This record gives sequence, C-alpha cells and structure tokens, in this order.
Amino acid sequence: MARKIGAVLIDLNGTLHIENTVIPGSIEALKKLRASNVKIKFVTNTTKESKRILHERLTGIGFSIDKDEIFTSLTAARQLIDKQNLQPYMLIDDAAKEDFSGISSENHNAVLVGLAPDKFNYEQMTTAFRILLEGAPLIAIHKGRYYRRGDGLALGPGPFVAALEYSADATKELQDE
Repeated sequence: MARKIGAVLIDLNGTLHIENTVIPGSIEALKKLRASNVKIKFVTNTTKESKRILHERLTGIGFSIDKDEIFTSLTAARQLIDKQNLQPYMLIDDAAKEDFSGISSENHNAVLVGLAPDKFNYEQMTTAFRILLEGAPLIAIHKGRYYRRGDGLALGPGPFVAALEYSADATKELQDE
C-alpha cells in the first residue's frame, strides 16, 4: 500500500533562490507541488535577515509563499532564548534584529551569533569573548563555513563561532530543556 506524503520541507536559499535571483524552474515546480495539495513548509538557516524581510524578498521575485509557511533558524533561536530567559549579546545583522524585538540589550547572559559581516570586528568579538568568559552560553545559530552570494562564495558565521569557541573554551552544548 502506498503511503501518502504528509508534508514537504523545502530549503529556500540555494534551492529556490540565491539572493534576489530565482533558481530556474523553481517557481513552476512550486506551483506543481501546490497543485498536489501537499502541506508545504519552507525552512532556511539564513541568519542575515528577519522572516519579514525574507518573505518580502521572496514574494517580490515572484514566489507565492505565505509568511507563516516559513520557519527560520532565527525563529528557533528566538524560541530557545525565550524558553531559557536569556538576554544575549547579539552578533547578528541589523536586518535580523526585528526577530528579536523585546529582548533586553542589558545584562547579557548569553552570546548569539549569526551571519553578521559588519559585526565581526575586533571590539565586538572581544565583547562577546568577555561575556563567554563569565560562563555565558554561546548560541551559534549555525556554523556554516561559507555561503553562496551573487558574486561568489563568502565566509559564513562558522569561522567566527570557532574563534569564540576556541578563545573562550565555549564548546559546551546549550540544552533545550
């Protein structure tokens, strides 16, 4: 007996699009998949922009996607932060910060790292390092070594996470209890 597919998870960046460029055939493939009435959820480990900005970009380049169909690694990080009552020092891009609205920017008791090229400078990395030395957990939203941009490969957050792990000996796992 054939089993019916209950849902399909679709990665966004590199599967449907790269930055503002549609992967050829992806819009048509998504339309065919929707016609089959299967439940669809879009997932991404992108950390450089909020869900709202990502959704606007995707619809702006021609995808018919509902914002509630998107689950991001930022969403997962926010859920963990809320559950554990953390107030992280955030090394994330300004375009991603709206997904963390309402979190105190004082009395940091964690460090949150995403893709944030403008934040990976000596002073901000040193601030994160010092917070970690006090025993705060390091939350690496992802540790990708690199990612693809329109102009080629670029460093991901992984090398910066590795630097913090190494310098502060911050390699313990934060458990989602």
